[in-house]
Amino acid sequence: MIKNLIQNELFSHFFQPIIDIQTWTRIGFEGLLRTSHYVNPEETFNVAKTEKQLYELDSRSIHKAAFSYHSAGFSKKDGYLFLNVFPSTLTNTNFLPFIKRIITENKYFSQQVILEISEMETITDFSSLKENIAKLKSEGIRFAIDDLGKGNSNLQSIIELDPGFIKLDKYFSVNLWKDTKKQEFIKAILCYTNNHDIKLILEGIETEMDLAVAKAIGVKFGQGYILGRPKALNVI
Repeated sequence: MIKNLIQNELFSHFFQPIIDIQTWTRIGFEGLLRTSHYVNPEETFNVAKTEKQLYELDSRSIHKAAFSYHSAGFSKKDGYLFLNVFPSTLTNTNFLPFIKRIITENKYFSQQVILEISEMETITDFSSLKENIAKLKSEGIRFAIDDLGKGNSNLQSIIELDPGFIKLDKYFSVNLWKDTKKQEFIKAILCYTNNHDIKLILEGIETEMDLAVAKAIGVKFGQGYILGRPKALNVI
């Protein structure tokens, strides 16, 4: 089933806004895979991994999301498009030529797209990952570290991969208003990111109180249901 889903692109994407919560302006969207064939995107990717189709699904998802976003009239002025990518996709020998081909055909890609390095997969070959990311950066591609603080998240990635963005896992948003430890941790991360020209995005903000505290402690960029739910492009 997964091969048929990939080959016929029986999937689409919803897009969730990312907001500058200090100025209440939108800086872009995250594209999120959707399909009726599996319960959720995580299951879809897990099945693809089991059937050795992860690269095919990941690369096609990136291409389709970017194409759909641009075809719907969203341009550079509408902000960035954040798209998840697995470490194994980044180290696949086919990925760099694939991205180069997209950029050659569609100049907007390198101007709009930010690739989020997914923490759903353990990094097994860090040196190759670092090397390939450097090559992609030379093509104009920018990167984010996704879900920092969750699962296999690796602080080494922040230092070695020099991302333009760090997305802090939603764990830190839940009850942020009353959890001083979380507040202190976010302040420490902000100190590092501000000193190294990295933009921090706090994910999973869902309540007015957590939003207010995030804003008060200096978080600039946020994502979560209170800021906007994932939607199809035709209803954004």
